[in-house]
Amino acid sequence: MAAAADDEIRVLCVDDDSVILGLTETVLERLEDDIVVETETDPAAALERFRTREYDCVVCDYEMPGLSGLDLHDAIREEDPTIPVILFTGAGSEEVASEAIRRGITDYLRKERGMAQYDLLASRITTAVERHRTFEELQRKNAAMDEAPVGIVLTDSSLPDNPIVYANEEFYDLTGYPAAEVLDRNCRFLQGERTEQEPVDRMRTAIEAREPITTEVRNYRLDGTMFWNEVTIAPIDDSETPYFVGFQHNITLRKLAEQRLSRQNERLKEFTGTVSHDLRGPLAAATGYLELARAEADDVPFLDDVAAAHRRMETLIDDLLVLARAGNVIDDSEPISIVETVENAWNPPPHLAATLDIQIPNDVRVQADQNRLVQLFENLLGNSLEHGVHEDDGTETVTITVGRLEDGFFVADDGPGIPPDKRETVFESGYTTNPDGTGLGLRIVQDIVDAHGWSVTATESDDGGVRFEITDVYGATD
Repeated sequence: MAAAADDEIRVLCVDDDSVILGLTETVLERLEDDIVVETETDPAAALERFRTREYDCVVCDYEMPGLSGLDLHDAIREEDPTIPVILFTGAGSEEVASEAIRRGITDYLRKERGMAQYDLLASRITTAVERHRTFEELQRKNAAMDEAPVGIVLTDSSLPDNPIVYANEEFYDLTGYPAAEVLDRNCRFLQGERTEQEPVDRMRTAIEAREPITTEVRNYRLDGTMFWNEVTIAPIDDSETPYFVGFQHNITLRKLAEQRLSRQNERLKEFTGTVSHDLRGPLAAATGYLELARAEADDVPFLDDVAAAHRRMETLIDDLLVLARAGNVIDDSEPISIVETVENAWNPPPHLAATLDIQIPNDVRVQADQNRLVQLFENLLGNSLEHGVHEDDGTETVTITVGRLEDGFFVADDGPGIPPDKRETVFESGYTTNPDGTGLGLRIVQDIVDAHGWSVTATESDDGGVRFEITDVYGATD
């Protein structure tokens, strides 16, 4: 049984001469501190010991009763096909040496007089074990690459045209090419009519400079179908090694999703333009005619209802425009003061006894888009100003608290709160308990939070009202 790779070299020495065995054990362990020797005079017993213990190398004599050194080698190789086996014999000949080589003996060494032979034996053992460990490590790495869920290739830049010298199974599955049409070729055979030159040039420049690069390129399978390939190329970190490793990842589904999203965003821009221009214009005209009607007949009772409907339409248009932009991915963010943002968003109606309690230090900042952070607080504060109001001695009042969390912040009020079974649905479009509400305010909050990569949950405040917790906030530190 092969030993685990470490600094210690465990050697099993087999020889029917116990005196030779004892001398071999003593000298080898004195010559090399890392070598640990176990001895056995019976080849059959040695084979049983090998099956139950761990060794890095076997050294055996040739002529032994019951089982020759070559036969013992064959039996050991049935247990472990790669472990080093060295034939150390005094009965050697050209025929024995030839047969040993034919059977795959790792090394062959004649016993001689004097101590120099043990220096040579120790050197042969150390070299054989180091090679074996290197081979096993390469086998493990190859197995890992063969089983990897991404396509992997190795190229040799010391050869003309930097050809592929290794490809794993995932690469063959990804491209549809067999090994015979991949090995010894440059990767450019994956390019086709719609492959853009810019990423190809960037990869070539990086390879010439021996620098890593990741890019996206259109490639083609053997059957001619196109796929988007995210390619990462890097030189192997060894100045003596001319190899590059390349990782190939099929991102076609992601690119198609990005293209669909881009088209949706274009349609959304058209929609917001329509809302902003084509709806506001008629609404402004309707409001103007309403004022003319008031001037002609101020005592008509339903004019107040018309004015209220106009205000609701104005609010709905404003909310739709904010909602249309709220979910856009944040491209540029900066450290923003929470306190200043909350103060800018605070706009309670004059008839309401509203109190704002900011429990966050002035120097606490978050990494965010400034305009959308203001919109977030406007909607959270506005939600409490609309739904968290309660009467106190005949006065409509509400207290809103903005506080700090370990990874974010919260907005809470002392109003009636939200029932537990409604705390997830409040973020859905159209959800409202106010017949005059648009049901978009908390949907806007959700979209702004998502655009920043944060999280939002609704729970109960310490005063029994609602508490909105914004978490996973980057940069929520002072």
